[in-house]
Amino acid sequence: MENSLRRILVCEYVTGGALCNGPLPTDLMDEANAMVAALVGDLVALDGIHVTLCWDNRLSPPSFPSDRVALFPVTPGEEPEARWRAAAALCDVVWPIAPESDGLLGHVAALFRSTGRPVVACAPDAIALASSKTATAARLAAHGIAAIPTVPLGAPPPPATRHVVKPDDGAGCLDTFIVDEIGAWTPPHAGRWIVQPLVEGEACSLSMLVDAAGGVRLLGCNRQTVERGEGSFSFHGVEVGAMEHRRAAWEPLARAIAAAIPGLRGYVAVDLIDRPDGPEGNGPVVVEVNPRLSVGYSGLSRVLGWNPAGDILALFNTASADAGREGVHV
Repeated sequence: MENSLRRILVCEYVTGGALCNGPLPTDLMDEANAMVAALVGDLVALDGIHVTLCWDNRLSPPSFPSDRVALFPVTPGEEPEARWRAAAALCDVVWPIAPESDGLLGHVAALFRSTGRPVVACAPDAIALASSKTATAARLAAHGIAAIPTVPLGAPPPPATRHVVKPDDGAGCLDTFIVDEIGAWTPPHAGRWIVQPLVEGEACSLSMLVDAAGGVRLLGCNRQTVERGEGSFSFHGVEVGAMEHRRAAWEPLARAIAAAIPGLRGYVAVDLIDRPDGPEGNGPVVVEVNPRLSVGYSGLSRVLGWNPAGDILALFNTASADAGREGVHV
């Protein structure tokens, strides 16, 4: 029986040991743990799947069934990428999760591709494009998709009373500032900063499944909990499925985004500001595209009433997905 199991390596950047030789980022830990719990939980619910989970051994061990999940520890003093390669050698498929910041998602996906294992990730060009908010906004606008106008800091800003400034490759509302006088604003640290107009509306997200031909299944229409403080935004999670009444308006948007960015594949999340349809509101406007598992995956299987993990695997490695197909509702 053991030899018939398909072994899936899950490697989430923050919890998986990438930072084992430095401090752990407390501002990303909750999201990282939520994604790991949701993904591993869905994978082990599939028949014939065994998960190997890369794990920073300074963290408390997660409570997964030991007969279905094996921890692959990464210890301070070790070289994380060497450990990840060693873990991949023991598995049939690799499912990495990493932020786009500093090119990390593209780097981690390339590292695992170099092991020869199938990797559950978007194509390199799609990751590179979506990792830049400036490039994403330009691509979407060129395809007639409403996206927030985005320019580098220092360029003439889009017309607006107030602006939002953030890193071009940022994630999770980190370093996302609301600025009244853009010409007088100074970045808190070096980096590629961008400027957008402050768009009023409801913070939302799409959870979508994209196949190799660009076909799209809209899995979830979600509301985000984003708080506006004094001069900044902060992210506090996702209400999965809370915006299902907007599905009819968002399904064409999901298809258009997949067509505009070839190479999106598997689970893809889209952040948007929802506004009323028609001239008075002009409908949803895209904030960014996340070419990876996002926190919106957490709770998705519960809301859907079926397990999307096998369907995602099926897009990358048919044999591994078939092993768990019996437990997946299609």
